[in-house]
Amino acid sequence: MPPRPAWNSSMPAVTSVSDARRQARWRFAGWLAIALSGLLCLSLTGADLRRLLDADGLRNAGEILSGFAHPDLSADFLARVLDLSVESLLIGILGTVLAALLGTVLAFFATRVPELDDPPRGPPAWARTGLAATRSAARVLLGVGRSVPEIVWAYLFVQLLGLGPGAAVLAIGLTVGGNIGKLFAELAEAVDPRPVQALRAAGASRWALFLHAVLPQVGRQWTGYALFCLECNIRIGTILGVVGAGGLGSEIALSLRYFQYDKLATTLLAVLAFVVALELLSNRLRRAAIGWTLGLSAAGTLWAWVRLDVPWADLFSGAGLALMPRMDTLAIDLAFLKTAAGQIGDTLLMAWVATLLSAALAFVLAPLGAARLSTGSYLPDPPRPRGIGRWLRPLAAALSRVVQQLTRVMPELTLALVFVVWVGGGPLAGILAIAVHNIGVMGRLFADVLEEAEPGPPAALQSLGAGTLATFLFGVLPQVQARLAALTLYRFEVNVRATAMVGFVGAGGIGDALNTAISLFHLHDLGVLLLTMLLLVAAVDALGDRVRARILRGDGTRLPLPGCAPEAHLPVPLSSSTRSLTP
Repeated sequence: MPPRPAWNSSMPAVTSVSDARRQARWRFAGWLAIALSGLLCLSLTGADLRRLLDADGLRNAGEILSGFAHPDLSADFLARVLDLSVESLLIGILGTVLAALLGTVLAFFATRVPELDDPPRGPPAWARTGLAATRSAARVLLGVGRSVPEIVWAYLFVQLLGLGPGAAVLAIGLTVGGNIGKLFAELAEAVDPRPVQALRAAGASRWALFLHAVLPQVGRQWTGYALFCLECNIRIGTILGVVGAGGLGSEIALSLRYFQYDKLATTLLAVLAFVVALELLSNRLRRAAIGWTLGLSAAGTLWAWVRLDVPWADLFSGAGLALMPRMDTLAIDLAFLKTAAGQIGDTLLMAWVATLLSAALAFVLAPLGAARLSTGSYLPDPPRPRGIGRWLRPLAAALSRVVQQLTRVMPELTLALVFVVWVGGGPLAGILAIAVHNIGVMGRLFADVLEEAEPGPPAALQSLGAGTLATFLFGVLPQVQARLAALTLYRFEVNVRATAMVGFVGAGGIGDALNTAISLFHLHDLGVLLLTMLLLVAAVDALGDRVRARILRGDGTRLPLPGCAPEAHLPVPLSSSTRSLTP
């Protein structure tokens, strides 16, 4: 028997058997309460799970699956799919450049410069008031931009500019620009204040402080996060076409509208191949020199500028200027406010149910997909399966990784379109779409966290004769359960926004009301809904930040940016500025 390893002192001590049992009962009661809350929320949404087995729905699902048996591989259609794939790529590139420019400018004005203990001269009162007002205005603009999902902006710009990729570029620029600017400002305010104070004491201007004291400290982090956004935005560019904003999404919407499931299968396979290729390329670029990455991005930007031909001038046309003031007028209609409040409630319920469902399935798949856990290499004496177990273990690990990869790369909006055809419109389609996508996302995040568990506690349990399951439940899980809970809460915040997106294709939530208001030009209602959405996202973000910080208090954990390789994690806390950028 191997020597018993030293117990990790950071693990909570159990003073008696009764304490251990009491803690176990409390944990069980907590998980049971969470599960019951999910069932209660599911019943409140009115989703009927029996619709999954409805004869008409199963027939529709069978017709969709039959398209994969006979996809449209004609030369003309494949050429169209390739052209739309390139368009999606360029939409993501140009949208990221616009977002980075917008976010950087707003971050410059939103950043608070560290004050000096004994300034040589102070600005006049009117200048201080003006700077404070400018900073507040910049922060409000960042909040508005990132609170409204890309698909809402895209639909608005389609009404303003007409069909085409220009709407998608502007939508990505606004939403992601708000995310980038928020994070850039947070990073700028967290720099070492000594260089800033030294230059400020010498009388340097705000621009000089930004260029010579702040930017050298955060430039690498800014660049890394912008490149991460580029990867996410290219994926977003594949789905915004469902509202007429170009890219592969436009072909998906047309195929479903005209029941051309052979073309739908080809397009979905193209989306899958496109996203997988993008992930492989992204992993390679992260390891390459940053100069190569920036050079390729610059070349792609030039190509996108020429190829997409975004009608920038139409933004300031008479129709656009006439539209905006009407949106600013918020007519108070109590009946409509009651309806909006109900849809906000549905949005929260759908997001919570989808999060719990995906978390439960991801918790099962993550240990199988995590290399150290699936092989038992974290133990000093790894179990050696015999007989059929030698084949089942690698097979289960491979299947887990395949399921996580397939579900992660399919966007929620694409899945929502499929589930609407299967089970009909309503909350059930939205819940299923968000849950299926999050199985892969949360499985990846959970596996990364499980891989970081220290081997000491499970090794100590194994030395006492505990089996593989016991070492996982009582040696690995207690170390990471706080981080798993925090990640689950983080995904709930992301899914609140996702629920607004899937509603645009009839999958329930506030997105359905937004779609109706835009389609019927009920601009007063649209303004109320956008303001409600902004307040909802702000409230969920603030509450989530507070609860997650309390969960992780004393843990010293830095959560990774979702979708990034471990070497690409940024040394910043997971804040609300990253929530809408999950692949």
